Amino acid sequence: MSVPAPLLLLPVLAPLAAAALLAGRARPLGAALLVAAPLTGVLALGAEALGLPWLLLGTRLELDALGRALLAPTVPVATAALLAAVAGGGRADPRRAGLLAALAAVMAAFMGVLLAADLASLYLAYSAMTLAAYPLVVHARTPEAFRAGRVYLTMALLAEAAVLAAVLLIAAEAGNVALAEAPAAVAGHEQRRLLVGLILLGFAVKAGVVPLHAWLALAHPVAPVPGSALLSALLVKAALVAWWRLLPLGEAALPTLGAALAAAGLLSSLYASLVGVTQRRPKTVLAYSTVSQMGLMAALTGLALLRPAAAPAAGAALAVFAVHHGLAKGALFLGCGLHGRRRGWYLLLPALALAGAPVTSGALAKVGLKQVGADVAGAALGPLLLAVSALTTLLLARFLALAWRGEGGRDPLPQRLAVLALVALGLVLPWGVGWRLMPSGVAYALQPSALLDALLPVLAGAAAAAGALALQGRVAMPRVPEGDWIKPALLAGMRLRRAARRAGRRLRRSPALSAPR
Repeated sequence: MSVPAPLLLLPVLAPLAAAALLAGRARPLGAALLVAAPLTGVLALGAEALGLPWLLLGTRLELDALGRALLAPTVPVATAALLAAVAGGGRADPRRAGLLAALAAVMAAFMGVLLAADLASLYLAYSAMTLAAYPLVVHARTPEAFRAGRVYLTMALLAEAAVLAAVLLIAAEAGNVALAEAPAAVAGHEQRRLLVGLILLGFAVKAGVVPLHAWLALAHPVAPVPGSALLSALLVKAALVAWWRLLPLGEAALPTLGAALAAAGLLSSLYASLVGVTQRRPKTVLAYSTVSQMGLMAALTGLALLRPAAAPAAGAALAVFAVHHGLAKGALFLGCGLHGRRRGWYLLLPALALAGAPVTSGALAKVGLKQVGADVAGAALGPLLLAVSALTTLLLARFLALAWRGEGGRDPLPQRLAVLALVALGLVLPWGVGWRLMPSGVAYALQPSALLDALLPVLAGAAAAAGALALQGRVAMPRVPEGDWIKPALLAGMRLRRAARRAGRRLRRSPALSAPR
């Protein structure tokens, strides 16, 4: 049964309408509408394409295959995050209405990214999402939050410059092209390599590819828990949507750029796991976990760019990976917002899934990655992916050690139910998506040999975690600042600025300059 096309506007307009009602006496109604707003995304699954020729340069809304897959985690994660924001603690926070409005704006913009079917609409929704996330980063109004906000906004705007340049290059030849035709337009562009490089660079910031990941590690510790859940579970995947809608995947082979993206993704995964285990705040560890997992999804995109014939299998594997990661990461971040002494039990299953333990959604996601990697690169990626999985287990063990015990106190029942719902969905929904998109991978993931392959890196990571625990107190854990390279860079900039000021004062006091001519 088809849904009338105008209802495609509801997932975008419903959060905005809720935000408008959050002021004044209608606040309870606005809060209730805000929690229900993500559920309107289900309507998009059966809606026909919608054309609005009077809006922008001819707006078109439609849900493609990747958008359909990403709706699977978007609807429950957004609903759970908004429910936690409305029903959770902090009701006396004077900035609570502003937080809910920012969450609504981010949700509306992200839905716009999923539904956009033309170049101008995608760029507008993506840019609006980037700017709408800034209030979430600076919500606490502390010096730490404002520093994270400055880093986020600076990196985001520099990335926007690359994205805008790419959009203008495409539009100069093809106009406001439909996104279904954009890969062919990019493949045939006379500046194809430059254009693909701009697309990769511009969206790599949102994807958190090393070394453009620093904003994630700074933003998550200071953002409110529902904001962190949306940022890490959903918003970073907007970069994947843009890559797969604009890059000539399946249209043209770009071995140099494809290999560079795959290598950068794998390096990101390894580097983020190593840095993440040195962190001392649970949400920071989760931020580095997001960088690590997004690195694997970036590597999948690079493999598809490297060999066009692998694009369909890589796209299916990416969709399953994104669904798995979105549900698991949403549950973990929202679980960090619980205060009970036993909150670790809420976190255990999603952590095992991210580690790729046998029979979990993470094991299925990594089967897809391994199959595409073996098809494109042969056996060369096998040992590297084994190391990545072992380090991921070590990273999640570090997270559980830090986050297992809450601060005490009772949490509202809706907040706990929201986390449990995401945990339950994470057990089944990725398998359903996998059965639809890559049934052979589902069958393989349940074979004894695949179960053993999934178990070995988990055991290796657990053994490393046990060794680190045994050495605790005897060997000093290295300390890497949150954001790793960004803090030394900021300090170096401050020193250079002070040195420049001192040099300027000395020049102004110089007799040679002050003497009359």
